Amino acid sequence: MFFGAETAHASGAAIFYNPIVAILIIILAIVLFVKFCGWAKNFSLSKGVKKAVYILTGIGLIVFNYLYSIGNKAYAEGDFSRATIALLVALVWTLIFAFVVMTETRAE
Repeated sequence: MFFGAETAHASGAAIFYNPIVAILIIILAIVLFVKFCGWAKNFSLSKGVKKAVYILTGIGLIVFNYLYSIGNKAYAEGDFSRATIALLVALVWTLIFAFVVMTETRAE
């Protein structure tokens, strides 16, 4: 289980079950994402690369939905590994897509 969630669920006293900590983690994630997007503005990519990532994102929607459905079925059976893989792949692709969207388009 992640971050001792099983123990926390049993005892009800984990730090991640505290609403204030959850809100602080969300705010930290937003700040880090905004910083990442600001850093990405310093780069430039060609139109072709940007177009390829946009197309892959469209294909990725289908793939991510499939991964989520497989992960949900496994989660119902108590297996968290497939749901974790689906989440991590989607988060990585979100960062790639955000990087591409935020970069300047290089003049060719």
